[in-house]
Amino acid sequence: MMNEEEYLRSRMGTKNPFTVPEGYFEQLTAQVMDRLPEKKPAKVAVMKRLRPWLYAAACVCVGVFVAAVAFNQQTEDLQGQQQMANMGQENVNYYSDSYIDEAADYAMIDSQEIYSYLLADMY
Repeated sequence: MMNEEEYLRSRMGTKNPFTVPEGYFEQLTAQVMDRLPEKKPAKVAVMKRLRPWLYAAACVCVGVFVAAVAFNQQTEDLQGQQQMANMGQENVNYYSDSYIDEAADYAMIDSQEIYSYLLADMY
């Protein structure tokens, strides 16, 4: 391999065989720019301009929805706690009369038996 390199150096020399014309690189940029076609600025689509506003509106809607759900849940919890407190403070009848009537009908208990049960509990 060294013999081939030495042979080429002896035949061609060490001078670079490739040359560039004088001032070529100074004029290259101007020539390339002159050959490019004129490009008109592209119009920005309406959706591209509105997209950030749409994203912001969607985020606000999600935030309002989450806040409304959280506030509603908190209100329901407070109402439940208030009802429990009221039940503890007042002597409230837990069952309505219609419920007791339905239960008595289902158990086939008439009013005479109910009175006898109540009297038996008293003595």
